[in-house]
Amino acid sequence: MQTKRPTVPAAEEILGGYFPVLDHGFVSLVDYMGSDEDVERAARVSYGYGTRKQSATRGLIRYLRRHRHSTPTEMVEFKFHCSMPMFVARQWIRHRTACLAEGTEVYFDLPGGIERRGNQLYKLKVEELWERFQPTENRHRPDKQRDSFRKGRRVQEMRLRQVNEDNLRIQHTRVVDVWKSGAKPVFRMVLSDGKSIECTADHRFFFRDGWKTLKEATGLEESGGRAVWQAGTHELYVNGMVMEVPGVYRDRDWLEREYNGERRTAAEIADTCEVSEHTIRKWLRVHGIRRPEGEPGGFQPGTRPWNAGKTCELGPRVLSEAWVEANRRSRSGPASNFWRGGESTEREAIGRWTTQRAPRIHEQNHWTCQLCGERSGELHCHHVIPVWADPSLARDETNLTTLCGACHRGIAGRELEVAEELGGAPVKTSWTKRPRVPWNKLTVARLVTVERFEYVGVKETYDLEVEGPFHNFVANGIVTHNSVNEYSGRYSLMPLLFYTPSEEDFALQSPQNNQGRQGEAAERTLWEAAVRRWNDGRAQATDAYSWMLEEDVAREIARIDLPLSTYTQWYWKIDLHNLLHFLSLRVDPHAQREIRVYAEIMAGIVKRVAPLSYEAWVDYDLTGTPMSRGELEVLRALVEREGEDGARARAGASLDVAAMEELGLSAREIREFVTKLDPAPRPDFELDLSTMQDAEDVAETMSRAVPQIERS
Repeated sequence: MQTKRPTVPAAEEILGGYFPVLDHGFVSLVDYMGSDEDVERAARVSYGYGTRKQSATRGLIRYLRRHRHSTPTEMVEFKFHCSMPMFVARQWIRHRTACLAEGTEVYFDLPGGIERRGNQLYKLKVEELWERFQPTENRHRPDKQRDSFRKGRRVQEMRLRQVNEDNLRIQHTRVVDVWKSGAKPVFRMVLSDGKSIECTADHRFFFRDGWKTLKEATGLEESGGRAVWQAGTHELYVNGMVMEVPGVYRDRDWLEREYNGERRTAAEIADTCEVSEHTIRKWLRVHGIRRPEGEPGGFQPGTRPWNAGKTCELGPRVLSEAWVEANRRSRSGPASNFWRGGESTEREAIGRWTTQRAPRIHEQNHWTCQLCGERSGELHCHHVIPVWADPSLARDETNLTTLCGACHRGIAGRELEVAEELGGAPVKTSWTKRPRVPWNKLTVARLVTVERFEYVGVKETYDLEVEGPFHNFVANGIVTHNSVNEYSGRYSLMPLLFYTPSEEDFALQSPQNNQGRQGEAAERTLWEAAVRRWNDGRAQATDAYSWMLEEDVAREIARIDLPLSTYTQWYWKIDLHNLLHFLSLRVDPHAQREIRVYAEIMAGIVKRVAPLSYEAWVDYDLTGTPMSRGELEVLRALVEREGEDGARARAGASLDVAAMEELGLSAREIREFVTKLDPAPRPDFELDLSTMQDAEDVAETMSRAVPQIERS
């Protein structure tokens, strides 16, 4: 079927082909979207395909690269299928999620809510998250600028909701980074329970049968401005429901049997009942349950404390400046026990507003409780109509009154019953009694059916990087995953292919670089001995893996001792901007050789898809170099302007080391500056098409490497 989207002939020639890397790895361009023309269209937004000369496109792309305008390059996307050793995969990419449209809300839990009643939901839109990760600047007082990334660091301390894929319980992880992914075609998925989320068709969700993209699970695609998908029942996991845990610890006989009969600690009982240790100790006191021999770590019955009846007088307390500073640090930011993630909720803001007006309200009421009429030393400022009943009255001073502490605590749960007695507005039938939140609750993920899809057009999308161990999080109440679809040893049998460095790549540790190897190969006898040891270890790991599979041990357990040299696979989707940044790091001569060869193949693919962007990247990033202020001062001392557009060497100008040090360069900076003046070789990442393999041949090779299991 002929495609309607613009294509690049050089890219079509290699589409679906597999280029071998190392001894068993490969890189394949599975799909791409866009070209150099799309970069220019994103920058100009004023012309159609084929209406510009290539020279104009080349000039604009080089201008964008020269001035670090990277957003237009996000319009071009690549999708790769790669196979690499596990240790290379760990260097390759950080865990990322992708393609969530602006407006998507990411779910956090505030620490105070977790400690008190399980979860206290706090939502942040993904574009707000991105803004908080951007550096801030104190323009009025630059000298007071401390941490430009303070807001981002605060977000990193917040607890992001995540699903434990083993038991479907809601747990917590943290956001590591957020960035834009560019404008992309976006769909809205609507579920049967009313939840909805906007994302791209290749975003992955946790379906009943595992992680799948929307396109894989439902066949979702855009046709004529409408969303088209396969009919059927599609169920995926969403944020959980509340599960009541029986409060068996309230039963005195049961608690007595567990504590004294089974000799279990309060912490162990708390784990069983899914409550805090404090709750168990409370009910031990309520029931009067004690250990006959005394509490662990406490005084034994009949003993007398060593300090009983003794007194001690302390002199005046002098606080050192160091103590005051340490105390201040311990009470500010994430170190404080009042830390709530750095962002105040609306409820907290209302509380501050009420506290500020409390003295005036108490004075109006003559410092007297309006229920019991007593003057008390403990007075509370109370909302007559509760905030949860009518939020519009939250900041209305006429809705405030004075209650003593005893009366305020006594009306908890029946605020509406005493509202009219306190002179409040008549109770409306629309105000329902607030349900009490259970103190002992668990949250789990549950399945919900997809109701429909809608195509909403091209919108700005964002990526998140999250911590493990499960690389998912909750957005708009729906469990989402990352954009890298790695081969899973939990669901599939691992192809037992292992990487062995060649004799030329086997070298000793570099004495100068703790992360690198020496340039010369080690002795052949040492390499042969290492290969024998590798093969012995791999044979043992292979036998153990195959034996456990034959004994029907879970695959996720059987795989855990496979070495880091085992090959894994993944599908990787990335835009041109981030891909060029990745290649700049990985084609560098200082990068590890095993990942550098993958980057060189991918650079050759970029050369075919977007040759003008590739050329600008080579000229300005690979073979170009940045200059510091001191280095520019050195150049100005050697070269001067001539007219508007010319330059010439200053007559008789030369600088020795001492002169460059006077211009502010250190000895190391001088050596690096002189190295920058050496001509940089221009790399050529041209692909060797004679090595390209068919997908069927690669699939057959991988299939032969999968162990054949015969279960008894």
